[in-house]
Amino acid sequence: MPLRTAGTAATLTILVALLVPACSGCATLGLEETDIPHTENYTVSENAQVTVLAGDVDGDIRVEAWGRDYVQVTWTRKTTWGKAQMENARAAVGQSAGRLDIETKLAADEARLTLDYDIRVPRGVILARVVTAKGSTTIDGTTGNTVISANSGDVSVKNASGYLDVSSGRGRLRLEGTTGGARLVTADGGIEVVNVDGNVKAVNSNGGITVTGGKGNVTLETSRGSIHVTGLDGSVLLARNANGPIEVRDVTDVGVLETSGADVQADIGSVGPDGTTIRVDDGSIGLYIASEVNADIELVPLSGAVAVSSRTGILSLAGEFSPARFTGRVGAGGNMIYAETSRGDINVCGKGS
Repeated sequence: MPLRTAGTAATLTILVALLVPACSGCATLGLEETDIPHTENYTVSENAQVTVLAGDVDGDIRVEAWGRDYVQVTWTRKTTWGKAQMENARAAVGQSAGRLDIETKLAADEARLTLDYDIRVPRGVILARVVTAKGSTTIDGTTGNTVISANSGDVSVKNASGYLDVSSGRGRLRLEGTTGGARLVTADGGIEVVNVDGNVKAVNSNGGITVTGGKGNVTLETSRGSIHVTGLDGSVLLARNANGPIEVRDVTDVGVLETSGADVQADIGSVGPDGTTIRVDDGSIGLYIASEVNADIELVPLSGAVAVSSRTGILSLAGEFSPARFTGRVGAGGNMIYAETSRGDINVCGKGS
């Protein structure tokens, strides 16, 4: 019996020692608390401009176009630092002629909470600017030229019309079904462009870039990651990759492709007046040339070989080999295709129309 009592006492002592630290932390960092969503409606004129400025407070922002004639703003605060923290930030809406400005206001120097926005706007309203500190930004069906800036967080824009200037210090960027063109910049995260109508410039410091479908010309640059372009009704004006592969399939024409330490694969369906130039530092080049192409061609493998195959389609290629160079023409000749690699092979294949 004494042994059982001692064992029970020992067990109780251990449980108390484990539970006390867990409870002491509840006053600071504990379970997430959410306040009641705040919703306000605002009547605006047609073509009014709407801005959303989250300032230094983290949180997600969602803006969606709907079929009603007023703006609905819903904002919700969350914290794990105690309910009192929720009073340290709030949403403030300012309205003037042709404008509606939604802004996060701080009531203290330090706000340990997040504030999320869910905003619905009439289809004719112009979404002018969205700024967030840390959190995801989702835009769907809005109108107008829009600047979207995130210190850190993913940005997704779908079915919007108007020019988009989108940047994130760290996060993935995705456009789908937008019209009007775009500029996309991120320092860390992938960029994806799907069925976009308009010219696109995308710059990524650390991540891949993918373009699928759409209509317009693209300029793509990344320091690390892959570049893939498929099914574009337009030109790849520039695809530059400091360290990664480039693949271009089924596009109208190709301008300049450059990479280092990886291969380039490119379909050549036509050659524009400025020609096609491909430069690779330490990697191979694969060219898939359509049978209807007429172009002059120069292939320069500084340390490698040139191989020609017509395994798919019929390729009419004539020319002369010299040390580390092939010069000739495709079909009747025309604008220039130039491909050069410092180390690797250049493979040329016919591609059916």
